[in-house]
Amino acid sequence: MDISERMFKLLEEKNKKSIDLADILNVGTGQISTWKKRNTDPPSKYIPKICEFLGVSYEYLLTGKESRLAPTSTEDVDWLSLIHRLPEHKRNEFKSRIEGYLECYEESITADNPPLKKTGTDSLGK
Repeated sequence: MDISERMFKLLEEKNKKSIDLADILNVGTGQISTWKKRNTDPPSKYIPKICEFLGVSYEYLLTGKESRLAPTSTEDVDWLSLIHRLPEHKRNEFKSRIEGYLECYEESITADNPPLKKTGTDSLGK
């Protein structure tokens, strides 16, 4: 089964309409019909939105197989779609800022919870 067949099968299984997919992709319904009639795959630029619309991974849409990795949550998809809307240089900047934030956050947790001091009573009750 190819990408197009899998896509139309998923539309049917999930009771989704081609017109809604066309709206999401910002293409005419005729384009969707052409893919179906000619059994041609959609251009790669549409794959992320198709996967999101159908609630499947890229791997599943492209190959029909799921990876052994944990499924991507809706929240993960939301974050990834936001990040991928940024130009690449801004994504790198955002990544650096998040890493810096996490480093500060982890340091503050450590500072708020210093390790317990040994009192010499560690062996009591044993």
